[in-house]
Amino acid sequence: MQATTNNAVAEWFADTWLMVAENDRDTYEQLMEKDSDSVSALSDELSDEWETLAQAVANLVDEQMSETAGLFIREILQGWGSMPFDIIARRVLELKAGR
Repeated sequence: MQATTNNAVAEWFADTWLMVAENDRDTYEQLMEKDSDSVSALSDELSDEWETLAQAVANLVDEQMSETAGLFIREILQGWGSMPFDIIARRVLELKAGR
């Protein structure tokens, strides 16, 4: 049951992430230009970029609102693990291959 829930959440995250990326021309072009040719390498790169973004957002919330609000943001945005980024990477590589 937990594995099914984790898979569903990872799929939701990947779908949402890709929807946003595909609807922004610059982001989509940057995504298609990434050199990574394996799911693992691309997943790691995307995960690292996400963690950097999440940390920047949390820091901004700390500065502009409160540290407690920053903690909430960190809990929501960070720590997704590799599963959603593996899904994203697989789909991106399929798009690049023209499937």
